[in-house]
Amino acid sequence: MIRTFLLNIFFYIPIWFLKLIFLKKRIPIRGNLFDFQSSVILSIIPKKDLSIIPDSSIQETRELINKKRSEYRLSLKAKNTILRQDHKIDTETSTILREYKPNQIDTDKVILFFHGGGYVLGSIEGHDHMVSYMSENLRTKFYSLEYSLSPENKHPIALGEAITAYEWIISNGYNADKISLCGDSAGAHLAASLVHYLLINGGELPSCQLLIYPMCDPACSSESYELFYENYLLTKSNMIWFWDKFGNDDSKMNDPTFNLLKIDTNKKFPKTLIVTAGFDPLCDEAEEYAFLLHKNDNNVKQLHYPFMFHGFASMTRLKGAHLAVDDFLKEFKKML
Repeated sequence: MIRTFLLNIFFYIPIWFLKLIFLKKRIPIRGNLFDFQSSVILSIIPKKDLSIIPDSSIQETRELINKKRSEYRLSLKAKNTILRQDHKIDTETSTILREYKPNQIDTDKVILFFHGGGYVLGSIEGHDHMVSYMSENLRTKFYSLEYSLSPENKHPIALGEAITAYEWIISNGYNADKISLCGDSAGAHLAASLVHYLLINGGELPSCQLLIYPMCDPACSSESYELFYENYLLTKSNMIWFWDKFGNDDSKMNDPTFNLLKIDTNKKFPKTLIVTAGFDPLCDEAEEYAFLLHKNDNNVKQLHYPFMFHGFASMTRLKGAHLAVDDFLKEFKKML
């Protein structure tokens, strides 16, 4: 209760005053200093080592995290009313696709969004404020998928549901070139995985995709994993745990819908915008993925925010995160 109260007043405290209260020594890494306001809030938010949680307690952990996420409300809300409608797109699995319709719409295109959470955590409710904010900012209709989580539903079950959602949108009047994909972290992996599936199977590609700090490589062995293995919200041990619950085994290491770095670089991808954060264990693998697309002359752009951390896109009440999100949404809007 006290922590929730402190967080609610935290965002109204000037940063200069925070520096007087919190005498934090910041050490440059790769020539960059971690955003001060972000460093303070990450020291306030409780931390959990997911790797010690047994499968029998995962659902309880999800419920607790969703509750705390709702209490803390770290993401900005839309300023105007956003109309929401939940669609049941698969009667057998009761898969839900939530439609967001902002007050103003500038385009006849729509965006299919996939939430993050390592394929183990997260929900459309937990990302509701984030998606509402993006929908209003872009003046574009969004669809957010409540895909099945691991370890109860390992790869490729979520991919199958993403395919169903994509086909459902097409069946409801949108050509593939009117659809864009978007996701953060595991959701960005799912968006890219869907594109890989469509490329492999000759499907119609979406217009473009925004991949926000995507998880790409199940090896978890890049330099950024060692530099930022803890203290920046996402930890190396938790990331290894996510991949393991998702279905990490040798038989999938060369499957490009699982390991994004195993793509066929001879394929032509839709326009792609990749967002990376300087203090993120996933930074290097996302940059490597961007390079793989770039070297075959695909239309790909990477926007790097050197002072930010993994998860900042859903924490836009932070000043630095707010500026970064508005910046990459401005770039994404040009692609729509």
